[in-house]
Amino acid sequence: MPSVELSKLQGVSSARSLSETDRTQPTARKASASTDQAKQAAARGVSIEVRSEVDAVTPPIDRERVEQIRAALQDGSYPLVPTKIADAMIAAQISFELPR
Repeated sequence: MPSVELSKLQGVSSARSLSETDRTQPTARKASASTDQAKQAAARGVSIEVRSEVDAVTPPIDRERVEQIRAALQDGSYPLVPTKIADAMIAAQISFELPR
């Protein structure tokens, strides 16, 4: 039987590289999925930590007062002073721009 050199046969090298690719892709997909899961778990941990810190810093909300203001806005009796609103918006913008 004559010896045949595989590299001279057309399509053999591409078939070999295809089979090698098929063997490596599932591993790459599993590794990628594991990485994604780790990132999501880390993100959840960070958000929980941030939320608890924010909850500790934020002042309590007077829900009764909020309802009074909401009712006054709906019936039109709440005084809206455009200059006060503008001043508060400017002050809020300035406080966000200040370095801490």
